[in-house]
Amino acid sequence: MSKKKEHEKISKKSVSAFLSVLALIVGVTLAVLYAVLPYIKNNDPWGKVCLYGGLALAAIGIIGVLICIAVYRRADKREERARQERLKQAQAAADAGSGGVTYIPATEAANIVTVGTYQTLDEKFAQIAKMDKTQFVIYIARLFSRKGYQVKLTPVIDNHDIDLLVEKMGVIIAVGCLLTNRVLCKEDIVCVRDGRAFYGVNNCMALTNMYFDRTALEFAQAERMSLVDRNVLADDFMN
Repeated sequence: MSKKKEHEKISKKSVSAFLSVLALIVGVTLAVLYAVLPYIKNNDPWGKVCLYGGLALAAIGIIGVLICIAVYRRADKREERARQERLKQAQAAADAGSGGVTYIPATEAANIVTVGTYQTLDEKFAQIAKMDKTQFVIYIARLFSRKGYQVKLTPVIDNHDIDLLVEKMGVIIAVGCLLTNRVLCKEDIVCVRDGRAFYGVNNCMALTNMYFDRTALEFAQAERMSLVDRNVLADDFMN
């Protein structure tokens, strides 16, 4: 379903819910006015019109509200089923090991570049700067694996900007690896926030070989994202 059609359906649901609540409020108001105002109550036939019309509108409003609640619950269940299906597809791709995600043990992870114990941080990052995106993702996967994470690579194409799924102690994190030569802003990490939903996980991380600006830091804090910049990468992963 296109986003336009989806937005139209949401708008129709919102209008229906609003009209139902409005009918309920108007109906109850008319019924209360009939009960508390003798002038309306004793004024036939308009008093009875006010009473029965109010009761009818209240009944229509209640029915409409109940229908809207049922529709929203059904939509939530449908979205949950879709999320579970996407997660199953991702897991099936992982099990198949072809075009999908693959576990990378620390002892078998590809050594794209030499990042030795005796290299300076500048030398390490100079080598990283020579990598392409795929090499960088595999290198980061190796670093996670050495820290005791189970690491899975997502497909190179249509991965929803999530490059790795890493797991440790039952917690799964969707990781977007951002290889760049500039400071990253909010707009650069929104895609990582959006991509985690496709894999059905709550935790996500944007990881880069450079730095994040204030807009990215504030956005990550609001969205409960983890950020790993050049300094954190050096201190927590390369040592």
